[in-house]
This record gives sequence, C-alpha cells and structure tokens, in this order.
Amino acid sequence: MFLYKFYLSNNPKNKIELILAVNYNYERTMTNCERGMRMVRMRKGICAVISIIMVLGFCLTSSAESVYTPGSYTASVEARGGMMTVEVTVSEDRIESVTIVEHNESIGISDYAIEHVPQDIVTYQSLGIDTVAGCTITSASIIAAAGNALSQAGADVAALRGVEVVKQLEPVSDITTQVVVAGGGVSGLLAAMTAADHGADVVLIEKLPYLGGSLIVAGGGMVTVDSRLLDDTDIDDSLEPVLERMRTQNETSIRDMDYEFAGNLLAQTGATMDYIAYDLGLEEYYYYEGLTYFGAGYEEVYRYTEVLENLGATIIRDATVTDIIMNDGKAAGVAVTSEAGDFTVTADKVIIATGGASYDNERMLEANPELAIIDFFNEAVVGNTGDGFRMLEEVGALMGDGPYIKAAMPDYSTAFHFTWRTNQSFANQIVVNAEGNRIASESMSKIYYNTYMLRNPSPAYYAIFDTVNTDQDFVAQMRELSQRENPRIVVYAETIEELAEKAGIDPANLRATFDRYQQMCENRVDEDFGKNPANMIPYAEEGGYFAAYQMPASWGTIGGAMTDEYMRVLSEDGSVIENLFAVGENATSNLFADYYFGGFSLGYYTTQGRIAAETAVAEINAAT
Repeated sequence: MFLYKFYLSNNPKNKIELILAVNYNYERTMTNCERGMRMVRMRKGICAVISIIMVLGFCLTSSAESVYTPGSYTASVEARGGMMTVEVTVSEDRIESVTIVEHNESIGISDYAIEHVPQDIVTYQSLGIDTVAGCTITSASIIAAAGNALSQAGADVAALRGVEVVKQLEPVSDITTQVVVAGGGVSGLLAAMTAADHGADVVLIEKLPYLGGSLIVAGGGMVTVDSRLLDDTDIDDSLEPVLERMRTQNETSIRDMDYEFAGNLLAQTGATMDYIAYDLGLEEYYYYEGLTYFGAGYEEVYRYTEVLENLGATIIRDATVTDIIMNDGKAAGVAVTSEAGDFTVTADKVIIATGGASYDNERMLEANPELAIIDFFNEAVVGNTGDGFRMLEEVGALMGDGPYIKAAMPDYSTAFHFTWRTNQSFANQIVVNAEGNRIASESMSKIYYNTYMLRNPSPAYYAIFDTVNTDQDFVAQMRELSQRENPRIVVYAETIEELAEKAGIDPANLRATFDRYQQMCENRVDEDFGKNPANMIPYAEEGGYFAAYQMPASWGTIGGAMTDEYMRVLSEDGSVIENLFAVGENATSNLFADYYFGGFSLGYYTTQGRIAAETAVAEINAAT
C-alpha cells in the first residue's frame, strides 16, 4: 500500500489534507508486461486525481467569497499575425466561455489552436494547458489574452496557470494496412487520396495536429503541362516552353538540376491536375501566367481532407513516424510514437512524405554553412524536422546533395506582420549588408535576391527608405515601430550617418555607398549591379531615413532521397528498395537548381504523390 498526501492550500487557515491510497496487493501475480501497463495506468490515475485535487483546492480556498466577478471581459495581445482580442465570460465560480473575437493568424495553421485552446481552458478551468504544436505563438497568445481578461474578473492568474491538466487519451494499438503514408502535406495527401481512390486500405499519419504541411501557406499556383482543363483555350501549356523558362532562369545558378528527370515529372503534371479536377471532383481552377490556380492553400487542404475522409482512409494526427520497418531488405511498415503511446503500422507499401529538413539545424548547417553567419527566417511549417531524411538514410537510401535552402523572399521583422503577399518591395531602394555595402540589384526578383543574400552572408541586411518616395502607410508603420529603437526591426534617423550608427554600420562606409548610388540614380545607370533604370529613383534629401531590417528566408528544402521515375527509393547501389517510396521534399535533389520558381513545388509534389500511389496499388494488385 502506497500513501500519497496532498494539501489543497498553502494557507494554514484553509489547510485540507487528502490521502490517496494505492493498493498493489496483487502485484506479485502480474507478468512484466502487465506490471508495466499497470504502472502506466496507475501513474495516469494518480495524475488525474492530482489534477482534480488542484481544481478542488482552487475552489475550496475561495469558499468564503466568489472566485470571479461575474461578467464578460475582453483583452488584446500581440500575436503572430497581429493583434488578437479574446473575450472571457465567467460566473462566480467558473470560466464559462472563452471566445476569439478578432485575430489575424494564418488560416489553416491556426485553426486547431483557435478551436481547441479556448475549449481546453473551459474544460480544465486552467491556464496551464499545453500550446499546440505548429502554432505555439497563437496558442500562447490565446492563453495570455485569456489570462489578462480573467485578471479583470478578479482571478488569481498565477493559480490558474498552476492548475495541472491531464487529458484522458485513447489507448493505441498496432495497425495492419495496405498503404501507409507518413506525412500529411500536399504530396502525402495526394498519395493517400490516390491510393484510397484506387481501392487500397490507407493509413495517413501526420505528426502535427493539422494536415496540409506547407500547402497551408502556399499561394495556390501549380505548374501544369498538357492539361485537359485547357483544351478549349488557346493557351500553350506544352512542356518545352516550361523547360526553356527553367533553363533561362537558371543561367546564373551555381548548382544544376536534372532536366531530363524534372521534365519527365513536369510532363505528368497535367494528368495530375486532370485527376484532381475530374476524377476527384475538385474542378474549381483557373489558369494564369503559366500556372493553374486553385485558390488559397488552406482551402485546398480542407477539400483534400474531406475527399480523403469520404474515401474511408484512416487519418492519425499528432503522431510521429520514427522508423521504417524493414523485413528481408524490403519496407514492411513504420514505427510510430504519440502522446498516447508507441505503435506500429504494418503495410504492404510505405510512402515517406514527412516534409523537408528546415528545422533539422545540424543537417542544415552542415549543408549550408552560411547559416552560421546570417539571421535567417524559416517560413516552412515546424513539422519539417528532417525525419524522412534520417529514416531513409538509416535504411540505406541513396541520398542526394543538400538539403539546400529553397529560397523564399527576404523578410522584414515579424513585428511588421507581413506575409509573402503583403511584403513591402525594396526595388526602388538600396539594400546594404552589415558593412554598408550593396550585394546585388534590388530590382531583380525577390526570390533571386534572397539567393544572393545567401551567397553573400552577412550578420545583418537593411533596406533604406526615405519618407518622401515611400508609401505613406508603410512610412507610418515604420515610424511607429522605430520608436522601439530596435535595429532588428527598423530604425529612423535624420541623417545617413546617424542611421548607420543606430543600425551598427560604419557611418563613413554607408555614406559612401549612399552617395555613389545617388549619383548613379542621376544618370539612371547602375554601374555596379545593372539595376533596372526604372527603379533608379534618387532618395529625398530631407525628411529623414529608415533602415528596415531584412532576413533571407526559406520556403523549405531541396534534397532528400534519389528515386526512379515511379518514386521508388533507390538504394546506395542504385537498385530499388522494394515497397518504399519517397515524395515531396523527401525527394527533390534533382528537381531544382539554386532558384525556386513559384508553382513548381506543388506541380512536382502532387504528381509525385499520385505516381507513387498508383505504382504502389498496381504492385499490390499484381501480387494478389
């Protein structure tokens, strides 16, 4: 018999003592396995009792007076996307509701937190709830705003944060299926939908609490070659113009790509789009400037998820695939871990779609040593931790170079709350590094400029704006943020020399760069980097200047396992590893050079997912 003693209050006047007795009399009769499970259940039971006791303690210590002043209270905090306002309604002794009144968080990524964090606060009468993986800032902001609102109601916020939350989790068990897909991003979703649509039993496992991966924040453009969607138009969507555009845009690339392999995949993007539109019934598309658009990425995630559920696939969220199970040199399933426990999924075919390695810091630094110097902004979803890279290496897959950075567009400080759609252009300005030097033409594509920043690593970069030739709304935003006097956001000064000092740049060098640029603007000729003359606009000499901090950014990684044209993973000796497929950012080593082009990822990844699933199901059917 074990005794657990708890005190419901530290206040001597209200001291209430409870004793929890746990009987282990029949412990000797249990097997090791049963004993282990018994201990797990007992620990969970004890935690549950502790949680109940803490809640009771909070209520009992306030029995002489109300815990809250009844009513509704609102509070606002700065969240990831801007200001968030939360309303909390309380009765005398409990939190009745928590409502998000207004927010600007990323739709799709924030949905789970917006829905579940308020629910958990009410369910557990606690501010000590866990944040949601993948949207930590949003979760923490909801909790903070709710706490501020509750303090207005007279709550002891510190006590509420100390109320332990123990959730009852469903027990896990091993699963047997035909196709298991590890990862619920765009390639994993297409693979799972295709396999299920072709009659296979499918299990999709996603480590985050929401599906979609980086598709959630995608712009919705997809490269499409030879699609039936364009049969009744005069648009040329043939392969050669696409490949020629890629070759032209890669003329200054240092790394090369496999145009034959990429071309073979691109040639099948139209069939993928037709399959999505006609076979799966998602026909809301339009074509613009070489890309087929389907709207915002998060909307497509909702549609794909609905299709997948209707096809009867099993979807498991909040579970991480840790290992590929091999049997006689063939993939035979995956090992999975989750908060509820570990389990295995035995499968005929394994499709690895776990995303890139953006947050695998050691791997990224080894392949991209410039990351040791620059301040870098990662726009990939946080689930991209290189899980697939590691698992594929461990089973002897042939890995390509990298992973390299899939260049996005340079980012301002998050204090501006910009997205890639609202990111302020610096085409008419100069951008300087920490030494005060320009590194490239600012009028080039921002994705190209991002790559030049990576090639010329510096601890800091600044875009210089005047107050006359700059959008006045942006000037007002910079003026407000400059009051923080934080050079990692934006600084303001009346003179270039003062601006340099505030930004930590050598004043003489920045003055020399500025004066040379002003002179070249007068002549409309950039002798240093060939900037477009239309963007050579001299700075105003009065009104002062802003230096807005810039960071090179990433939309993901380029690298991963080498595959054949059917997305079957190749071993180090070049042979196929049976039953194993890799798609999406797990298999892009030969699909990109230095530059990323909009829409190519979605075209590649959806097509990889479709091809891998069709191949997998065909092999299953051939073996039966």
